[in-house]
Amino acid sequence: MLGPDTKAQDADAKSILSMQELEPSPVIDDYLPTPELESLENGEYFPRPVEEKPARSCGMSAPGLGLRAHRWDALLSAIQRYSTYPPTAFFILHIANTSIIPLVTRSVPASEPYLLLTRPVYQAPGLEHLVLTVPILAHVASGIALRNIRGARRARLYGAETRAQRHTLSFWPKVSTQARLGYLIAPLVGLHALVNRVTPCVVEGGSSGVGLGYVAHGIARSPVFWNVFYVVFVTASVWHFVGGWATWMGWRVTTARKERGKGSKGSLEGYLGQPENQDRVKRQRKMWWVVNGVAAMGAAVWLAGGLGIIGRAGRGAGWEASGWDQLYSHVPVIGAWL
Repeated sequence: MLGPDTKAQDADAKSILSMQELEPSPVIDDYLPTPELESLENGEYFPRPVEEKPARSCGMSAPGLGLRAHRWDALLSAIQRYSTYPPTAFFILHIANTSIIPLVTRSVPASEPYLLLTRPVYQAPGLEHLVLTVPILAHVASGIALRNIRGARRARLYGAETRAQRHTLSFWPKVSTQARLGYLIAPLVGLHALVNRVTPCVVEGGSSGVGLGYVAHGIARSPVFWNVFYVVFVTASVWHFVGGWATWMGWRVTTARKERGKGSKGSLEGYLGQPENQDRVKRQRKMWWVVNGVAAMGAAVWLAGGLGIIGRAGRGAGWEASGWDQLYSHVPVIGAWL
């Protein structure tokens, strides 16, 4: 017969034996999130839910319908990734027509035939929406849906209780540079399409008269507006494209970076004598310089051809210039200032 003291000692011994000793690990900054935490937040480490067998009726089982959370995540991720392929092909053709060829020819009239040669490739009936409109809308919509799904999962993971906590964790707690650039260029793409595609189609029934001379004429009409617009538009677009493709290839560098000096004291990353931490920091810095260097070079080349050659070509002449003036004046909302 064991007394109460003996039972308490046995219980303490069992509780001590059941405890698991954990090895100390360095504190990792937000600058380089651990792969385990990212995988956990993305739902990769969640256990597969137990599938309940559907109730049988007359000896036949009803098929399960719908998508689970991790399947939605995988589907939306695939849509977001593969929707960038068609716009990338257009991106390559467009930078060649509006920058590289003008830089080589040093003349807008000499560059116009090359634009006309490639225009049927992406402006054919039905093909334009398949190459640009649908992929861009799918890319933006899938990105917003993924952010909401992963944010809600993060709120459940960290046990958000109050409404403010859920809002902070579940809806855009820390938007990366890549996402910010994407949301920035979305309205800029819309304005670019409105001026160069939608308005000519509404006014003249097509955009066959819109080319490099039309863009040069508009810049000459409103130089301050269009120079600022194209600098922001081209720079943000190139950085978003280059950063996105770097992310697909495993070089994720266009994320929110830690400010210089902020949180530097007390940081143990790379200073604990562990070579893998130091190598990781060096690789991250190298990737950051390479990706941003490529983006800066691409933006500089595009602006050199777009604003350096096309932007300085001046106004058109004759009936063609009169038609372009009509098109710019009919642009909704901002036509009076163009």
